[in-house]
Amino acid sequence: MNRQKGFTLIELIVVIGIIGMLAAFLAPRFLSVQDRAKDAAVKLVIQDLQRSVESYNVENETYPLGQNIPVKSLCDNYLKAGGFVNQIPRNPFTSRPYVDDDRSGKILYSFDDQTGEYKFVGYGKDGRRKILELKNL
Repeated sequence: MNRQKGFTLIELIVVIGIIGMLAAFLAPRFLSVQDRAKDAAVKLVIQDLQRSVESYNVENETYPLGQNIPVKSLCDNYLKAGGFVNQIPRNPFTSRPYVDDDRSGKILYSFDDQTGEYKFVGYGKDGRRKILELKNL
């Protein structure tokens, strides 16, 4: 009998099926790790902006005024002019500088002049889930 070396069709189908099941199981986990990393990057952007706002306060003896100010407007109207930021930070979800209508990775700044408190609120990929609310003391 002449026996050829190689894999049978059944063996190949089984191996491809196993690889497919592993990919289906691991892909969602990998994607959620990416989203968590981007959430962490949004938190870092907020911390950088907080340092810039505190520097603005030291020099101007007031915090930037306004409610729900997006990152681009905060930087353009307050922080860039005094050299507190050099450029508008990049949105981790879009990999481009923040724009005012960003939904993913959105960051809003608010200042309450009655209490003297400001806060930054950062949102996740869907633009609804808060990932960080940072206030001054």
